[in-house]
Amino acid sequence: MSVTNLNEIDKADVLVAGLRKHSKEVSALGISADAVNRLDELSKTLRLKDAEVDELRRQATLKAHENLEMIADLKAQMLTLRKAIKARYPQHEWLNYGVQDKR
Repeated sequence: MSVTNLNEIDKADVLVAGLRKHSKEVSALGISADAVNRLDELSKTLRLKDAEVDELRRQATLKAHENLEMIADLKAQMLTLRKAIKARYPQHEWLNYGVQDKR
């Protein structure tokens, strides 16, 4: 959970607790129990959604690492195959075998 979101959620929780503790006083200010309940629900929902976002970030990081490992394997295999072609054929024939780079 991001620190910013966590701070805002915590502030909302403290505000809800304080408003509920003094519900009679704040009702005179036009703050209804309904408004406090909506704030509380929003805070809880945001906490859940933020946890979902964190999980998605973890999954994305794992997928990115998998991709990096695969690209490293791909490059290693291509290098091995290109070396075999380069060792066997003259440079002007490399392109026939899909080897695009030059020495």
